[in-house]
Amino acid sequence: MTQSEYTLLLEILAVETYSKDEDKLIEFLLTFFEKQGIRAWRDEIGNVYAEKGEVGNYQKYPLVVAHTDTVHRIHGNGIIPKKLLLPNYAGELKPALKGFDANDNPVGLGADCKLGVALCLILFLRQPVLKGFFPVQEEIGAVGAEKVEVDFLKNVGYAVEFDSPSNTSSITLGGDLMYNPADENGLGKIWTNLLLEFTEKRETEFTLEHHSYTDIVKLRPHFSCVNVPVGYYLYHTTSEYVVEEEAFMALDLGEELIKRAGYRYYNDEPHPSTRRLITQFQLHTMEIIGEI
Repeated sequence: MTQSEYTLLLEILAVETYSKDEDKLIEFLLTFFEKQGIRAWRDEIGNVYAEKGEVGNYQKYPLVVAHTDTVHRIHGNGIIPKKLLLPNYAGELKPALKGFDANDNPVGLGADCKLGVALCLILFLRQPVLKGFFPVQEEIGAVGAEKVEVDFLKNVGYAVEFDSPSNTSSITLGGDLMYNPADENGLGKIWTNLLLEFTEKRETEFTLEHHSYTDIVKLRPHFSCVNVPVGYYLYHTTSEYVVEEEAFMALDLGEELIKRAGYRYYNDEPHPSTRRLITQFQLHTMEIIGEI
């Protein structure tokens, strides 16, 4: 991540936003896209859509996704991200960002999902062809995603959301399989192979887990979806923080996934025995260790 990209990340984390009170972040998004010359618009409920570049014949857009609300009420004293040493998934102390107000009181950072918003915008700076969807009111039931403009999805090949905590990636949401690691031609195969490579090269670990929901559960009927682990911890509390190296790695994962998946359409075949069953994978063995 470059210094200018890191500055953009800090700017977004400093924005106060709350379910049904998301205008500041929505305006930030629209202003950003206007300055970059990227087509973007807002629908009636407040969802923001963006489209950059054009795909060729028979090609599909990659779609990046992050919601614009948090669970933290707007207090008006600002959010100042400060760097501290805090534990990662393995309990190792790492440089991390935590939120404070102007009086140095801890406040919710709202990395769920402002961190995801920042990573999406950075990918718009890097990618020549990309679509983005920034739905409202995810924290109160994925309301915005439920009301997505369906026409916007017609030329999308797959979705990449940046809203999975710590080092976990959602393989199911609400019991529905987002992708299938066993489908040789599917997005899930590309994604899990990528996680395996990062596990070895970056000396890290990932788990694929069952989560309750996020926006892509509403998009999965249209195409395969991935939820990238972004490295936020203790979310929905005033103690929330982001491990920086995991956030940087999330950006690398998303960028590499788009590179490998390309401009194709993916709709992974259901797993033969675990359509709604996979709760966790051990990535280093690819062994299913839990079923419902």
